[in-house]
Amino acid sequence: MSPTIHLVRHGEAEHNVSFNCQIRDPSLTEKGGAQCKALGKTFPYMDRVTNLVASPLRRTVQTAHWAFVDPLPAPVSEDEKQQRRTILALGELQECSRHPCDIGLPVEELAQNAEHLDLSRVEPDWNSKTGLYTASEAAIRVRAERARVILRELAAKAAASAGHDGGDDVHLVVVSHGTMIQYLIDRPDARKAHFHNCEYRSYKFVDLYGDDPKTAGLVETNESFYRRYGPLNMRSPQEADDLLLAESRPS
Repeated sequence: MSPTIHLVRHGEAEHNVSFNCQIRDPSLTEKGGAQCKALGKTFPYMDRVTNLVASPLRRTVQTAHWAFVDPLPAPVSEDEKQQRRTILALGELQECSRHPCDIGLPVEELAQNAEHLDLSRVEPDWNSKTGLYTASEAAIRVRAERARVILRELAAKAAASAGHDGGDDVHLVVVSHGTMIQYLIDRPDARKAHFHNCEYRSYKFVDLYGDDPKTAGLVETNESFYRRYGPLNMRSPQEADDLLLAESRPS
């Protein structure tokens, strides 16, 4: 079986409540923190998460940490602290607009509070909203494609480490933002499928080992689809075919 990638929208943040997009890189609200704790307690694949990836914005890092790194009270020993998951930050996963709420901190400031946060793949200009990070349709699509390729590489590496028939035990968690997730999914109905705060949905890579970035597409698993819509709903023929292809590829 092939690896599963779980897309998670961050918990409720300050600007979600105040509708004030001028708040620079807002934090989660108290309710948002509670949503993260609840997700950490109910996520069914917690013991099989091989990779934890997040946008470097404050609300996504907080969600990843409170839900998947430290969902329970802090460990009491240094050994337990060392065993906690690391969050790989990807600037490609940041939210799309140029509003202050979607502009993150410089890498050097992120590094000051970087416990369990891997910043090795965050570029110095990640928060510039220029070049790859421009708030334009074309740039966002390129950025989403680049993010899918990076995630596919992580999934393929984790599947290889798991060995033969171990792909089904490989689960990647990706914490991003409502609009950016729609571009990651990149399917005709993605814009209609709004994610709620701290909601997760599960996907497979249609072609896990392809060389072409265009083939790094995602298709929602049946379990995730029926969890949202119920068992009597029908998938589109294209999605059904893509999922069959994704699940039939050897890991």
